[in-house]
Amino acid sequence: MEHVQVVVRKSVLRSITTLTETLMRPVFKKKAERLEGKMNRVIKEGVERLAAMKKADELTYTIFKRSILHILMGFGGETIDDTNALIEANFTGGDEEILEALAAVLKQDAVNHTKIRTMEGAEANGMSTFAMAAHTGCQTVYSSTPPNNPHTYPWMNSLFQDGTTVGWLIGESFMKDHARHSVIPERLADALLGDGASSMTEDDFFNYTHFSDSVMTEMEILELPKVWCGGGDGGMGDIGFQNVSKVVLQNRPNVKILMLDTQVYSNTGGQNSDSSPMTGGFDMNQYGAASEGKLTEKKSVAEIFLGGHGSPFVAQASMANPATFYKAIVDGLCYRGTCYIQAFTTCQPEHGVGDDASRGQALMPRDSRGMPEFVFNPELGETYNEALVIKGNPNYRSDWYTKKAGVTKTPFVFTVAHWAFTEARFRNHHKKVKAENCEGLIRLEKLLQLVTMDDVVNRRYLNENHRSYIPKRGVFTVDHKDDGSLSFHIISRQMVLYCIERRKSWRILQSRVGIVNEDYAAQKRAYSESGRWRN
Repeated sequence: MEHVQVVVRKSVLRSITTLTETLMRPVFKKKAERLEGKMNRVIKEGVERLAAMKKADELTYTIFKRSILHILMGFGGETIDDTNALIEANFTGGDEEILEALAAVLKQDAVNHTKIRTMEGAEANGMSTFAMAAHTGCQTVYSSTPPNNPHTYPWMNSLFQDGTTVGWLIGESFMKDHARHSVIPERLADALLGDGASSMTEDDFFNYTHFSDSVMTEMEILELPKVWCGGGDGGMGDIGFQNVSKVVLQNRPNVKILMLDTQVYSNTGGQNSDSSPMTGGFDMNQYGAASEGKLTEKKSVAEIFLGGHGSPFVAQASMANPATFYKAIVDGLCYRGTCYIQAFTTCQPEHGVGDDASRGQALMPRDSRGMPEFVFNPELGETYNEALVIKGNPNYRSDWYTKKAGVTKTPFVFTVAHWAFTEARFRNHHKKVKAENCEGLIRLEKLLQLVTMDDVVNRRYLNENHRSYIPKRGVFTVDHKDDGSLSFHIISRQMVLYCIERRKSWRILQSRVGIVNEDYAAQKRAYSESGRWRN
């Protein structure tokens, strides 16, 4: 099971890790060169410039010296008076020792960014550009578990629901270390090496001793090591959803979140998660005369974070469209706030998909409206129309994608039912039959025009006398094979409900960007004119 799942999920994880490294490694190298240059200037010019600072502005000199002693040399106390007392009692050096400490910190951080070897056998390229906090699950056991972890960056496995919270805390520690090792020392070097215009106040000292990302520049934020929090829809969207929601709201500048969405608890054998479709989970799902699946609608976690969760960067993308996916990763890494990316990833054994079909399967949920592609970037504006983009989906102004058959080029409506025919996990919800077995049944595409989500919520679809009635096994549709042949399928009532629920979710997404869906408008007109919209 572990071997086959790595086929699909490693493509997404490798994209995340490779693009983070590709973006951040040159940033680290340039930063190291800058720090080393300032270190050399401190060694060469420091004594003379510090003497000039003392002569020109005694207060600036005092605060500069106290800042280095407190932050870099360990003489900090609870208050300024406490700090001054500790310095008076314990520090016996002079200006030269102050400058040596500043130069040493600058030099060490330059070395850390370029010359440290992260693990035995690896090249000495510098410290890791990011860490991974993983919700324990399939993605944590691809090759081995700690302490024999093969990754060249810190990877931490946490309790199933706690990975993102742990990642947030790691991100906070990175920010504190970054400030003490890089940002504050460089700012102090700049104050020393300036042209005499720089002055320091007690407010500067307070900010340095209570430093946070709020006072970091855009460049200082970009140079922060990143934290990726990774997990599945069970660990992040179901049992761990509150943890993820909490972290998204924090909008921390170096915390990035990746959900590998299989729409099921893959690691426990196929039980329902909140993100499972209305057909339900798979091996562990109830199916029979009393219930054909899961009546609760699919929980679209990425869509939840589009509103009421502060200002995160949100993307729902996958290997179905690598260009959009890669751009979302880079834009999310550069965004000064939390980035949340949700990517559909097949679980080959649970979905019943071949090892070589993972990318092709990623196209199916996107094109069928099962899991539409979108990117939400708050930097672009304060309305959905500005910040939300859904144009990566085919026929994005319509209810469904009109697909063309492979050989005959016959156009047909591609619904989530058509996607379901390609995966064994939906096997209980359709049956392949001969064309004559569909006589007397209602076609799915026609029935969808008769039913709304409101009919489903109010259970009108169970009323045989209502226009929205959905017979249990009285609906069929036609699939078009790549070779041009037709395949007739009788589908379950639950599969029809899934189509209606996904269409409703897609229509709401369209409305957020201001799209007027003519298919929906036509459906409303038909029932408004007949007086049968709710009857």
